[in-house]
Amino acid sequence: MSASRNDELIRRPHPRLRPFVGDYAGYDIAGVPAGTHLGLPSGTLTFIVSIDEPLCQVDAVTGSREHFDVLLAGLHLRSTLIAHPGAMSGIQINFSPSAPRAFFGIPAAEFAHHSVDVARISRPLAAELHERVNLETEWSARFAAIDDVLMRTLDDTNRPRTEVADAWHRIVGSRGGLPVAVVAEDVGWSRRHLGSQFRSEFGIGPKDAARIVRFDRARRLIPAGRGSMAEIAVSCGYADQAHLNRDFQDFVGLSPSRWLAADDVARTHTVGSDSVGVASARG
Repeated sequence: MSASRNDELIRRPHPRLRPFVGDYAGYDIAGVPAGTHLGLPSGTLTFIVSIDEPLCQVDAVTGSREHFDVLLAGLHLRSTLIAHPGAMSGIQINFSPSAPRAFFGIPAAEFAHHSVDVARISRPLAAELHERVNLETEWSARFAAIDDVLMRTLDDTNRPRTEVADAWHRIVGSRGGLPVAVVAEDVGWSRRHLGSQFRSEFGIGPKDAARIVRFDRARRLIPAGRGSMAEIAVSCGYADQAHLNRDFQDFVGLSPSRWLAADDVARTHTVGSDSVGVASARG
């Protein structure tokens, strides 16, 4: 999800939450043609509290629709479809891959490649988040409510294995630039064992994690016009523009230019915060 660049809509969480939450990104989008927004792969789990109307996610194969007051989407390698009538409002809580353990006692792998109604995991948490966020009219009060609910839920002793968390930290810290063999050597495991443990915890392998980190940064720079496509590709660690285009085809099914042309929300609303997608799983 994207949000208009407005400091009022972006908030860092309480310091105690920061090992697990990158930031809160409010969005209040209106005046775009009704259509479908693409939720793209990123380096965080997407935890959304809707405001006013539920978020509507469309199954790309069947066309069936599911509505969410509070949604958690795991790490994924394909875009998701979000239908909207020309307006959307809510708050995206950007979870690090260690957050599901800390808040729900469940590894991030349980949410990989799909979206879950948070009420199915913790009905009291989902109900309180939705009610309190929707009762408030000021963004600062909404963010404070989320801080309060999450801090009462947090068990910061429940974390992934140190080696797995450190591997994620190294991948993100290098912006996806470290070879998997180097990451494995750094944490003291074989490449095969790292891959197995990494997938068991996060639901994707370390090579795909590195690709997502690079892609996530690039797809945020493109709508903001931060250089030519070739310049963005190089700055995000791609060998050239062709490799960036390949990742767009794999993750989105479209080239960068076709993605922007097809998605009015992505084209007209920039990313809320540069910290999105870089929360560490280590803390």
